[in-house]
Amino acid sequence: MAKSKTVFVCNECGYESGKWLGKCPACNSWNSFYEQKVVETKSKGLSQSDGKVATPQTLNSYEAKETIRTHTGFNELDRVLGGGLVKGSLVLLGGEPGIGKSTLILQICDKIKGDGKVLYVSGEESAEQIKLRADRLGISNEDILFLGETNIELVNQAIINVNPKLVIIDSIQTMYSEEITAAARKCKPGKRDYKSSYESLQI
Repeated sequence: MAKSKTVFVCNECGYESGKWLGKCPACNSWNSFYEQKVVETKSKGLSQSDGKVATPQTLNSYEAKETIRTHTGFNELDRVLGGGLVKGSLVLLGGEPGIGKSTLILQICDKIKGDGKVLYVSGEESAEQIKLRADRLGISNEDILFLGETNIELVNQAIINVNPKLVIIDSIQTMYSEEITAAARKCKPGKRDYKSSYESLQI
């Protein structure tokens, strides 16, 4: 039986408290807490896991398989990634706003052309803004598809329909799910959150 409880969440940094606080102990913001209902589900214990038992195995009993990697077109980036992008992997690209993350991932989209479709999902910039950047970089690629969306369920459906070689989500903190009731963390008007600027690359 699912149970619900009430928590208070700081609108500035996401700090949670069992009671309302006038000042957030994490970021020192005043009057930033809001009430939120959380649904708790009771997980099954080991005795209720359909009779399954988790048995550890020695590491030497496993066979290591050579991983096929996709080169990004940038030798230094491939070196950081251990030789390139791995199929089924997720790469989180972080850094302060304005340092060129979106420019880099747009160039990666162009570098891997010919290997399949690339789906560029943007929750911050419009198609026109992305196209202007592409024109500035001299990128004209019919394999790059654009989707302006922040609903992760709709993004997931688009990925299933397109079945792309590479998925770009720019940026991941703009995405939301209708299945999750927690509110997205907000920045103060006129300010950007320098600690949570991330783009996601999934291949």
